[in-house]
Amino acid sequence: MSGHRALDLYAGTGWGVAIQRLGAQEHGVEIMPEAIATREANGMETVYTDVWDAHLAEDLEFDTLIASPPCQAYSAAGKGAGRKALDDVLETLERLTWMDLDDLREWSLALGDERIGHVLVPLHYIWRFQPDYVALEQVPTVLPVWKAYIPHLEEMGYSVHVSVMRSEQYGVPQTRRRAILMARKTHLGPVAPPIPTHSRYYERDPKRLDAGVLPWVSMAEALGSTDRPTDSPSGADSHGRRQRDGRMGAVWPAGASGDLEFALVSNYSDGSTGERGRRMSDQPAPTITSKAERMKKEAA
Repeated sequence: MSGHRALDLYAGTGWGVAIQRLGAQEHGVEIMPEAIATREANGMETVYTDVWDAHLAEDLEFDTLIASPPCQAYSAAGKGAGRKALDDVLETLERLTWMDLDDLREWSLALGDERIGHVLVPLHYIWRFQPDYVALEQVPTVLPVWKAYIPHLEEMGYSVHVSVMRSEQYGVPQTRRRAILMARKTHLGPVAPPIPTHSRYYERDPKRLDAGVLPWVSMAEALGSTDRPTDSPSGADSHGRRQRDGRMGAVWPAGASGDLEFALVSNYSDGSTGERGRRMSDQPAPTITSKAERMKKEAA
């Protein structure tokens, strides 16, 4: 990506770190003061604050558009206003309301949650600025919206790929499923997703690994702490791991020589387990939301 310039809507810092490491330039659009301060502390540029002000991008040079719209209205951890309005969102997309951001914002506000309409904002930017490359990310609930983008983007001259991708299959020590849209101008060739480098994590059969790729990365491996306890302290399970009764926390097992073994518990279930996303340190992390309990440490 070296030499490319990206307009990063809803920038936060996540995409910005990757863009920096790839040697590209990021024009960030971010409204949250804390995120802007974090970006500034890390040498990231915030060019304007509100994605509805698309006219402010007219003087910027960029060949790539990146967007991760707010997920709260669509996430399984939220109240579900976006999930309930999904049919209305798809109808609004087909009515081409996204061509006028003022109209789109007014429609979104009428639904009672402006965040619902943010999943259509990237389509306006693509149509308006015609970047060579596009990358969009959202929770899996939004997959039908990304699929509805396809005919419109193809009409604009893009090759498009849409799918749900898993973070642990690319070396991230966390299981996170996200709906991804990738597109690029057809004259640049067909677009295709990156080939997984690591195995999928199978919740119901953690020992199962995909052939031909690396094993998934555990939290302990990512933290450089891979030792396992040599004995089973009181209250530990059959693997020598102390239980936390569903509470998020960390435990030093006896005889661990300074290495930390811990459990993480998400405050919502990912749908694959009745344990609300509970994982030990020799597994990849579950998805943790901002409402999760603060991690606590407890000596064995």
